Amino acid sequence: MRIRLLPSSAGRESQLQCLTSFLIDDRLAIDGGSLGFALVPEKMGSIRHIIVTHAHADHTASLPIYVAEAFNVLNDPILIYGSADVISALKKHVFNDDVWPDFARIQLTNGGGPTIEFRELQARETVNIAGIDVTPIPVNHLVPTFGLLVQNASAAVLFTSDTYSTDEIWKTARENKHLKAVFVDVSFPNEMGELAEASKHLTPQLLADDLRKLDRAVEVYAVHIKPTHRDEVIRQVASLDNPQVSIGEIDRVYEW
Repeated sequence: MRIRLLPSSAGRESQLQCLTSFLIDDRLAIDGGSLGFALVPEKMGSIRHIIVTHAHADHTASLPIYVAEAFNVLNDPILIYGSADVISALKKHVFNDDVWPDFARIQLTNGGGPTIEFRELQARETVNIAGIDVTPIPVNHLVPTFGLLVQNASAAVLFTSDTYSTDEIWKTARENKHLKAVFVDVSFPNEMGELAEASKHLTPQLLADDLRKLDRAVEVYAVHIKPTHRDEVIRQVASLDNPQVSIGEIDRVYEW
């Protein structure tokens, strides 16, 4: 399994992450925060399956741009997966002909159907998407949000998406014997614990507490670090003195 966290800054190298998009095996995207400008032009349209974990802007911001840029090369619809809440939000607030054209009504040039189609995900029900088994697990965020367990023939990897302290997804991770790694939201430093609680994100100390629920030796990568607090979060993650935990690198290809 190959996983890449896409850059948030178009046209220049940066480890600052203000948007979220992951690519899995170059055929499945998790979230559309930076998908619309992180790929080179010739790769636009190469990703036909996109899971949206929740409707917040940093996870959806460039999704409509990606759809528009991909339009001319599509022979089949782009499939967008999410909970009923996510699909409703995308229809109401994004693909609504006010903020962006409703590409669910715009037909492909070859007559092969609409440009996008929505597919609803159900909590805890594993589905195969682009040859990868995906299990959505509810997590503790401000809006309905799925963390994801993804698995192919070689490995399983967990994405918490945005979450505060939670239980079920760590139980799922603990029980999966093929699990190789976890990508986990660590947005704020410990000193901003009140904001972390109010906005439902983790701090390094909260991560340490939740990792006790994982209780197994797998690689853990902190992502979703707010750019203005990045240095402090990195220092505090290092001070956990946990060899399992490191900082997720943008544009690195992780492989298991």
